[in-house]
Amino acid sequence: MGIDAGNPLRSPGRRGRKRPEPVRVCVVQRAGAPPAVLLEEVLDAAEFWRLLEARRGPVVIKPDLDFFETVPHGGTEPALVEHLIDLLHDRGRTDVVVGEARNEADAWLHNRDPMVVPDLVGYRFVTPKGRPYEVVDLRAGAMIHERWRNAGCRINFAKNKTHEDCYFALCVHNLAGLAPARRVAEDDCLRVLREAPPHFNLIDALTSAHGGAGHRAPRPLATHALIASTDALLADWAGAARMGLDPYASPVNAAALHAIGLPRDHLIDGDLSPYPLWRNVHPVLARSARQRNRTEGLGILSAAWFQTVDRERFPLRDFYSDRINAFFAPLMMRVDDNPRSFWFAVGANVLLARVDGLIQAQSTLFSKDRLRRRVAPLLIDPAAFPPSAYDGIVAELAPYEQLLQHLPPNRSGLRWRHVDGAIIFGCEHVFPIPFEKFTRRVDITRAIQYMNDYIGGATVAVRQDTRGRVVHQAERNLYLQQPNWMVLFGGEVIDVEKIQCITYARGRQVIRWRTVASPNASALVDDGCVSFTRTAEGQTRVHVFARQQFALPLTFRLFDIDLAPGLRDPIIESAYATFFAGTMANLQAAYEGRDFRIGHDAEADSPRRAVPRFLATGAAAVAELLRQRHSAGNVGDVAAWLFGTGSALVAGGSAAPAPIETDAMGFRHFASTPAANVTPGRDDQLVAGIAALARDAPDFILGLADAVRHDLDRMANPGASE
Repeated sequence: MGIDAGNPLRSPGRRGRKRPEPVRVCVVQRAGAPPAVLLEEVLDAAEFWRLLEARRGPVVIKPDLDFFETVPHGGTEPALVEHLIDLLHDRGRTDVVVGEARNEADAWLHNRDPMVVPDLVGYRFVTPKGRPYEVVDLRAGAMIHERWRNAGCRINFAKNKTHEDCYFALCVHNLAGLAPARRVAEDDCLRVLREAPPHFNLIDALTSAHGGAGHRAPRPLATHALIASTDALLADWAGAARMGLDPYASPVNAAALHAIGLPRDHLIDGDLSPYPLWRNVHPVLARSARQRNRTEGLGILSAAWFQTVDRERFPLRDFYSDRINAFFAPLMMRVDDNPRSFWFAVGANVLLARVDGLIQAQSTLFSKDRLRRRVAPLLIDPAAFPPSAYDGIVAELAPYEQLLQHLPPNRSGLRWRHVDGAIIFGCEHVFPIPFEKFTRRVDITRAIQYMNDYIGGATVAVRQDTRGRVVHQAERNLYLQQPNWMVLFGGEVIDVEKIQCITYARGRQVIRWRTVASPNASALVDDGCVSFTRTAEGQTRVHVFARQQFALPLTFRLFDIDLAPGLRDPIIESAYATFFAGTMANLQAAYEGRDFRIGHDAEADSPRRAVPRFLATGAAAVAELLRQRHSAGNVGDVAAWLFGTGSALVAGGSAAPAPIETDAMGFRHFASTPAANVTPGRDDQLVAGIAALARDAPDFILGLADAVRHDLDRMANPGASE
């Protein structure tokens, strides 16, 4: 079956040129056929060998190696990869390596080194025909690994599987492990697609991994299919259709489809009907898992709690995570069959997200240096905007700037007013610093990065003048919630993408920007300008103008705050006065060479990213209690287990015996106690446990307070000595 389709997201070729052949995706499925035969068929159908003839140089195969259990449906089947290597050798391509760059975080497990995982999951490093092959580490440094970038043919061999919070993880998702400075999967994958896309893509759907828990507890299903295409997005388009899913359901694929799109001319060759008996992740569970995974502290830590693992080959590194995993992992295996397990998993996801949200809110309001700085690459294509779009920003802002020119400043020096639902404001400050000296040290192209509460982003220079100065650039900016206390009501970090125009004149430099996208829909408008101007005295006047309209949290959308100007206006004035004062302080610090940015650079093992040890300890204790619930006969047993008394208490909860003596070193000595003749009953155990708790509670609370204070001190000063 062939379906010819077009997509306007990719531009057609110029007139007069021969129309290129449509990009093909092939779906080959046949129950009972040997896997090697199906692989050969799909390679022929997708015209892989013709592609290979046109590409010279080494071949790099990047399979899905996100195996947490040594089962064939965990990742790409090793036998298929090795058969592909044999086929390449048969065609004279002997320079073939397998690339190792896993897509999911797994530093919390033992035996996850690049050479160890392939060995444990079935890669033999020699093909069935006796051809040895090398497994190379493709994890990126500052850039995508050169072995992948410089390969003559890059092959992306993904697994057909569901994903806990992305619904599916196919070819595009399998590129996440190749990205440098990994942060968010959609940003990582889009970067690889733009800078070093695969030349050929395969999806191993012979034995697929499906199920409502996604990759956390994959369930095997024989689907007897292989999918191949030269375009990763097109391969995933067919793969998602076979799952019965919207190809845009995954935020990873949605970001790439919006930014790049499918090939304009493409051909779908094969059956796209859903697999029988296929189970996808429920939207409620997927959304709650996404909320948990996107948190900065618990999101990273909790991956170890929910993942089913082969504990013999991949034991957990941390005792606390091991205990929590022993409780949660079996629940994840039952979410398809047990409604209680399903809703418990949803509730745990939401709870962890809310707890981490409170931690982040506390840091946002009171300790911004504890926040993690963000690395957020551009999602827009700066080249998609013509030079006139950049130069036209001046005329677009002019009417709004004129509205403020004759408006008297308030007592904070601000001029502001409402225009079409947005707020326009302006303010200025004179630095007693010579203009030439100031502009040499403070770069006008970084003006937005000097602003208050800037937490991260990325900048791409688009055009320079004859003197090498940037005149057009595109930038992505992330700011904390404005005002900061919006974080308490669910306000999002402000995330906007802008195109910018910079002009230079004698005694004046100006940067103007216009918002063209907001990846998280946190801003409707965020346009503005910053100018550095020489005063008559030779000093530097900094003028800031902005037109902003941010999305309000749900709580504030329930009523129209514009109906209460007496409440609205003080909030606006206070927020912008704080913003402007912070921005001027940052400019002063930049001039003096001091660090002015909030937050800290994220490091893989930074203790600032970890949850306090006492929190992990408490979670482990609760998980262990729940895990042992079947062995706890009644309340007395639970209390005895919880209090740690067992059956050693004297019936009736008698008081502790008095010591015989206390020696010079402070040790107390007691007489031996005869063994009790009567085994204490469960009710006696409960009473004894409560008595012991009442007796020891003050010391326990004081000790816990000391431990908490110690942990918080260690988090605040991770480099300090014990």
